[in-house]
Amino acid sequence: MPRVSQEYLQARRQGIVEAARAVFAEKGFAAAPMAAIVKASGLSTGTFYRYFPSKAALVAEIVSGRDGTEGGGFPADETPGDLLRRLMSYVTPPGASADHARLVVQIWAEASTSEELAAVAVSRHTALRDHLAGLYARNREGDAEAAKPTAADSTRAEAALAALIGYATLAAVDAPADFAALGRQIETAFACEEQ
Repeated sequence: MPRVSQEYLQARRQGIVEAARAVFAEKGFAAAPMAAIVKASGLSTGTFYRYFPSKAALVAEIVSGRDGTEGGGFPADETPGDLLRRLMSYVTPPGASADHARLVVQIWAEASTSEELAAVAVSRHTALRDHLAGLYARNREGDAEAAKPTAADSTRAEAALAALIGYATLAAVDAPADFAALGRQIETAFACEEQ
C-alpha cells in the first residue's frame, strides 16, 4: 500500500479545521456536537478522531493556527496600520463574513472557562501584542534591528488588540455600527507613530 504524503495529511487536517470553523460559527462551541463536525468534514468517525481526539483539541488548533501568515510568522515589512487593517479584515466584509467574528468571540468566551484553551488563546494574543509593540518601536526608532519595544509600546498594543476584540464582538452580533468609520477610528488611535 503506498504511503500517504505529508501534504495530503496536512490538507485533510486543514479540511477538518475548516469544517469545524463553519459548524462552530453556526452553532457555537458548546452547542456543536462532534457528530456535526465529523459529518461536515466528510470523513469517517474513526479517521476524524485520528486527527483530533476531542473538541478541545480541535478548538485549540483553530486558535493556534490563524495569524494571517504562512508558518505562524508575521510579515517582515508590516506597519502597525497594516496589521490592524489585516486583523479587522478577518471579521468584517469584504474580507470575511460574520462567521469569523462569531468564532473570535466564542474563542474568548470559551477560553474564560477552559485552561487549555486559555493557554493557547493567551499565547496567540501575546505573540500579536509583542509583534505590534515591535512595530511601534520600529516606527519610532526607524531601525528594525535596534528597535526595542518599551512598556508604553506594549500597553498601546494591548489597548489596540482590546479595541479589535470589541470590534469583532460588534461584528459578531451584527450591531448597527459603521464598521468603516469604526475601523478608521481604530487606525487613527492606534496606527500612527505618536499618541
